[in-house]
Amino acid sequence: MLNKKKRQRLIFLFAYVVLACVLVYFWRPVYLVSIILVLVPPAVLNFLWLKKSRFKILLFSGLTTLLFAPPVEMAARLADAWDVQSILPRLFGIAPLENILFAFLNFFWVLAFYEYFVDRDLKRRISKRFRFIILGYILLFLSVFSIFFIAPNLLAVNYALLALIILLVPGVIMFYFNPKLLKKTWLPTVFFALVFFIYEVVSLIIGSWWWPGEYILPINLAGNVFPLDDVIIWYFLSTPILIGGYEFFVDDNK
Repeated sequence: MLNKKKRQRLIFLFAYVVLACVLVYFWRPVYLVSIILVLVPPAVLNFLWLKKSRFKILLFSGLTTLLFAPPVEMAARLADAWDVQSILPRLFGIAPLENILFAFLNFFWVLAFYEYFVDRDLKRRISKRFRFIILGYILLFLSVFSIFFIAPNLLAVNYALLALIILLVPGVIMFYFNPKLLKKTWLPTVFFALVFFIYEVVSLIIGSWWWPGEYILPINLAGNVFPLDDVIIWYFLSTPILIGGYEFFVDDNK
């Protein structure tokens, strides 16, 4: 259970996101500005509330962004899974750098939230298992970019298949060996499902984000394609698996 102070801070973070999304809806800035407006202030504030786990979160979020996010974004774009309004140069002319920033904030804020509201924000040594996830990131990075230069069509896999490979398989393994950890992920999962849903719907309506591909469960939302695949994969798989990976490879796996 959260104490009164944490409940108030939780409500404040959510209220900020809602109000910022209302402003974005009426102002309609470019996608990069909306990311900075909606996600940066609450993520940084939540991070500053931490006392002892800042370095671990920065390290893991930074390396995950550098080594994991670019190959996933490249594969998603080649599969035409999603696209966004982009004013920055694109990686190899394909992957928008705005989404790399979004990915960092996704990792950074989720983990800061988890440590502050759920875990104990303790100063612990980084796990010796950390090197294994970095090795996995490097292998993914090298594999995707090697295939991109040799046979890019091989990367244009189905969005749901991509997610199952990258998220579900390691997630099942991690939580199978530590099922108790799954209980610690429900609050961040619910909170960020609401945050990302509100922000994504607004982004979709104002034209900052769109879904141009083929999906298993597409619905029509304000005249735009909105795949429920994304709801399942991003909202309800990525957050617990990110937390599980952080606990297993960086923290104490408890």
